[in-house]
Amino acid sequence: MRSKIVSLIMILAMTLSFTSCSKNLGTETLPSTTVTVPTESTAPTETTAETTPAETELLPEPTSIPLVNKMPVKQYGQLIVTGNQITTKSKAPVILRGVSSSPLNECAGFYGIETVKTIAEDWGADVIRISVPADKSEDSYITQTEKYFKQTCDIIDLCISQGIYVIVNWHNYANGDPNTYKKQAVAFFTRIAGIYADSPNVMYEVCNESNGVRYGDKKKRAVDWKNSVKPFAEEVIKAIRAIDKDNIIIVGTSDYCRDIEAAANNPIKGSNIVYSVHFSAGTDTEELQTKIHNSKQKGICIFVTEWEATDSSGVSAANAENTAKWLDFLDESEIGWCNSYIYANNTSNRNGILFDTNGRYSLEDIFAGHWPDGLISPSGIIVRDRLLAAKGTKKPDTVYTPEELPDFGDGGDEGDDEPDAPDPEE
Repeated sequence: MRSKIVSLIMILAMTLSFTSCSKNLGTETLPSTTVTVPTESTAPTETTAETTPAETELLPEPTSIPLVNKMPVKQYGQLIVTGNQITTKSKAPVILRGVSSSPLNECAGFYGIETVKTIAEDWGADVIRISVPADKSEDSYITQTEKYFKQTCDIIDLCISQGIYVIVNWHNYANGDPNTYKKQAVAFFTRIAGIYADSPNVMYEVCNESNGVRYGDKKKRAVDWKNSVKPFAEEVIKAIRAIDKDNIIIVGTSDYCRDIEAAANNPIKGSNIVYSVHFSAGTDTEELQTKIHNSKQKGICIFVTEWEATDSSGVSAANAENTAKWLDFLDESEIGWCNSYIYANNTSNRNGILFDTNGRYSLEDIFAGHWPDGLISPSGIIVRDRLLAAKGTKKPDTVYTPEELPDFGDGGDEGDDEPDAPDPEE
């Protein structure tokens, strides 16, 4: 790779149109135009067509650097719920902001130390949400319990060593009624609490987006808060509280985590309980914001454990205007959030933070963390900039000269624009 860079620098030095390679990167990317390499002129013959200029690979992009060195857990310590707000033990309000993984069966190899360091130090996240796949499939916690229990613990340990908070999410979705695998959920959180009860970093999210029809109900009645989600959550919470008396427990609400008013009107008894809302900035309107506001006024504590800058399909363009309105609303309401999702192999959904449609970066590059802007989606840029703004900093403009360019891995050619569940166990 270094030899490619050296050759390219020599070409640039000889080309009149590039008298200097120094460039203020602005968005931290190097020039996206390809460089034409002069070739010796060849007279056309009967068998030789006129030659065309060869194109070289794009220059490598500079990777991100650490900008935040404060560890949130050292800053805030043990979190509690005071009234309708997450606070420190001294009752100071805390707004946690971070990112959510996609289900871990889509993230193989991604969540290593460099990924966690990048999210915490380069992006300034306070929290990472781990989504444990809790649906019946060939590759999930339900069918490969020890595999995903170990992966979960490994990521928790990385977050603890990095000094950030971590939400452990029982990620039911295809099996919309969490009661489908209630026994497994109770067993899972009992084990997690047994290991991490004394760690202030850990929060438990006992269910995700409850939806569809009730498990085992022949009348096919809808999964609701009163009859499905609340009874499930109460049983899991009881198991956790038998071991961990203090750490925050988050409960996903019904109707894909949008039925927050049902929870506000019929909350779970207990301390340090938070209720989850999800939204899509391109789809959800002020109507949901009003429900969130009214529910918080009734006394419950709320956390947005998933949101996306796109519409609910995940394939639309990021809606920057609506995203700004939503995040401003959450700031004013003192409600924390995790953006979804961040994982490696994202080539279809634009709500993903990383988006390499040109195939320019290998998985090795991605797993190495400290991602250049060319690997980050428009949604991801919004998330990163908002996280850093909350820390009172921003990504700096950097000037590089050819001699200073490090070896960031192989580049690639410019490509085109981005391309546009199993049944419950009976």
